[in-house]
Amino acid sequence: MITQEFQAIVFAAGRGSRLPEVLGDTPKCLLTVGPYPLLWYPLNLLQQHGFQEAIVIVLENEKSEIQLAMERTSPKLKLDFVCIPSDSDFGTADSLRYIQDKIKVDFLVLSCDLITNANLFPLINIFRQHDAALAILLFRDGFEPDVTLPGPKSKHKPERDLIGVNPDTKRLLFLAAASDFEETVNINAHLLRKYDKMTVHSRLVDGHVYVMKKWTIEFLKKKEHFSTLKGEFLPYIVKKQMAKSGKPNMIPTTISDTQSDLGLSRKAEDSIFSLIPHANLNQQVLKTTLYNDNKSKPLYNGDLLRCYALEAAKNSLGLRVNTTLNYFAINQKLSSLWPLLCANQDLALISPSALVNSTQTKEISAADNAKLNEKTSLHFSVFGPNCHIKPKNVINKSLIMANAVVEEGCNIENCIIGPKAVVKTGAKLKNCLVGANYIVEENSTLSTKHLIHADGFMEIDIQ
Repeated sequence: MITQEFQAIVFAAGRGSRLPEVLGDTPKCLLTVGPYPLLWYPLNLLQQHGFQEAIVIVLENEKSEIQLAMERTSPKLKLDFVCIPSDSDFGTADSLRYIQDKIKVDFLVLSCDLITNANLFPLINIFRQHDAALAILLFRDGFEPDVTLPGPKSKHKPERDLIGVNPDTKRLLFLAAASDFEETVNINAHLLRKYDKMTVHSRLVDGHVYVMKKWTIEFLKKKEHFSTLKGEFLPYIVKKQMAKSGKPNMIPTTISDTQSDLGLSRKAEDSIFSLIPHANLNQQVLKTTLYNDNKSKPLYNGDLLRCYALEAAKNSLGLRVNTTLNYFAINQKLSSLWPLLCANQDLALISPSALVNSTQTKEISAADNAKLNEKTSLHFSVFGPNCHIKPKNVINKSLIMANAVVEEGCNIENCIIGPKAVVKTGAKLKNCLVGANYIVEENSTLSTKHLIHADGFMEIDIQ
């Protein structure tokens, strides 16, 4: 069974530093997308793939709130909430290192902000087939360009990765952030000689879905300077595929892939290759097997360390909800995407505890205890938990977040109304982003504004 072969780990300790306008005091993983918390989506994906248990990494001071929220969603997975210190500045590699005693076998890592319906089995199978150290899932870019983020116009510059993959074998050969280069990207000629060809993608997105060998945790224990997976550990291990592992019997006291910056060799025990189980047996297999992944060179080019990248099917949805733009985009498009995300599941976009008295609704979603009064026109919008929409309101293409209140007689178009914000009677808002706890004054007429509490602070001139 897949649950005996792999453990599932979900990172849910992020602080949402790129979501300040919508976060308020809510843990990032509990931001609602439609009727469910963000964390529900990767857990539901795991459940659909046959996982029965999952480790969820959370901040210590948020554990109780997250645990209670997930209990209300009635997950069928057995969840083990593992805490990291609330005052820590842990990256993803730090977090894995901190919970190392929980990891018993090879494991699958997901981020809590991933929303996808991708089939994970091809990724798991390529990991199995080639006895890989790492396999990552990639998605096509371009989910959000047709969505206009409320607030003043600003040029959205997405982060891009440069991902080099052999198109025939799917070997992952190069991984770096585009921002690390100015104009020219230099590729090691040895890489191209060894692997024949490589396609470098700049429009693929790392989905933060990784299948990893258990021994990688042992390596992270030895190398405590690695703080993050994507930014530090993954580029390192991808590059190390090309390093020489030493002589076939792995006996020498120094090996060529462990040269320090000072030119001094370290002992073989410090090498990443020394952690690969059954290294001698693997080398004998490489010599004797009839299987080959290319026509003219040794199997896997003799590499003991192998990384792979697989692009999700083109009709798959894949989005990291790690910016305000992506958060707004997924909520705006949720109604049309719901059949893809919840295929073969009888799940509604309106929570059973939501009170919807409006008779003029089209493609809306309402979370727990949302109250949508009569005499309202509500179209293509999402209503968060415990929000209250009073009568005589028109709301279109907007996101009304948790505990927000819209008083009578308002007209709201393409807006985000943040957590615990209040829109007073008669206000007319278009393309506005209203921050957490902000109060929009009665009869306001505002367009393309970013409304946060800092706007209301009084400047004091100290003489």
